Amino acid sequence: MHGWRFILTALFVVAPACMAKPLDPALQQQLLSIYDAYNKAVLAGKVSDAIKLRTAAMQAKAKQEMPTAAARQRFAEMAKTMVPDSLQVVHATINTAGDKANIITVATKTIPKYVKFAPGGPAPGSMLHSEVTLDFAKENEEWKLDNQTFGFDPATIKACKDDRYEAQSAYDTDRTVSMGGPIVRVDFQSDHTLVVVRVTDEEDCVFLPDNKEELQRHGLAADKLVPYAIVEIEGSPHKIDKQKVLANKLNVQPEE
Repeated sequence: MHGWRFILTALFVVAPACMAKPLDPALQQQLLSIYDAYNKAVLAGKVSDAIKLRTAAMQAKAKQEMPTAAARQRFAEMAKTMVPDSLQVVHATINTAGDKANIITVATKTIPKYVKFAPGGPAPGSMLHSEVTLDFAKENEEWKLDNQTFGFDPATIKACKDDRYEAQSAYDTDRTVSMGGPIVRVDFQSDHTLVVVRVTDEEDCVFLPDNKEELQRHGLAADKLVPYAIVEIEGSPHKIDKQKVLANKLNVQPEE
């Protein structure tokens, strides 16, 4: 029914970050210019021009999902509400092959007064902030906009308030929980390592009972534990605090 949403990506989805190497500032500006051109075409109602700036896969989906002028008009109306007023880049990377780039931003958007959401949604005229991840791909030596994923307002993320390292007895070692997400921060201590991980709309404090040197002896390179790297964790949940986990396994996703 609402097939055009494939190209917008629903709000409140957290996208994984591509951890490879920092994006060159000049290329970053070039990619943001492509995104800006896409948004300008959307606001002008020039759907065909906007779609030409997307990757071949996205163009194919657009052709399939928007076969009529009416469908393209519906897409244009929806897309206009998603165009941010401003962006602040917080992290940008490019893969080792040099053909995929990822820019994580915080976007600001004032909801137009003519837009009406369902009950409980943002009010017309209100200002919203959300994390927006922009994915780009290089096709035939030309950069194209691939996905744009809208996430939570960073200010609404529930922080892990208690980052004290506690004895194993504080955890339910008869249970195992699994989680994954981007690293927020890492704190190497003499007797443990704290890894704060973002899981959807909250931050969890994950404790490794090894210091930096011990982690490296066990084969986990400490330089891989950096903000925005994606980790997968298994461990024992805290008996009281749902945002604390004692890890027994941690994997860092390999670079592309």
